[in-house]
Amino acid sequence: MNILIITGGDHPYKETTPILNELIISQGHNTLISETAEELTNKNFEFDVIVMNSLRQKKTNNDFTKKQKESFENQIKSGIGLVSIHISAASCPDWKNIKDITGGGWVLGESWHPPFGWFKVFIDQKKHPITNGLDDFWTYDECYCGLEIKENIDIFMHGKVDNEIKPLGWTLEYGKGKVSNIALGHSSSSQSHPMFQKLITNSIEHVSP
Repeated sequence: MNILIITGGDHPYKETTPILNELIISQGHNTLISETAEELTNKNFEFDVIVMNSLRQKKTNNDFTKKQKESFENQIKSGIGLVSIHISAASCPDWKNIKDITGGGWVLGESWHPPFGWFKVFIDQKKHPITNGLDDFWTYDECYCGLEIKENIDIFMHGKVDNEIKPLGWTLEYGKGKVSNIALGHSSSSQSHPMFQKLITNSIEHVSP
């Protein structure tokens, strides 16, 4: 498959995106890494899946343009798969459609997380396509809290903070496209975790047309 990796923004993407890229290539896929996301508006869009490892916003001068937003949404609606990683769903904060596409996620200025550290991830559905073959695991990462959660999503894993369940992964369909949102993956060590990498490879296979 041909995978478009959109990267860049106010997060350690220079550390994480090379790890992500190496993982995807190791699965036999072709990748193109883009910080501009200009490929979204190409007439000949030749990608099967978009992987978002990016935070797009005006303050970092990388918010999607109007045409990029329209194309991004139309690509997913037409059947292109989307894998949204960590804070990527907080991109384009003035564009409400982004949360409809991703099924929710981090809200800038509202969502929060405990200090970066160890916590347990609980698998809710052992037979879900994304978590197939996975058991509960410990990770060194950020456990996101206070996320916007849409009603039409299928949650497959969660963390716990103060004994409260915090959704950390889900799937949905947007038009003809399939979407997987993985809220883990802040740092290079987080994205090097074998369970995180399994979630990503499973996600790509699941959302592919």
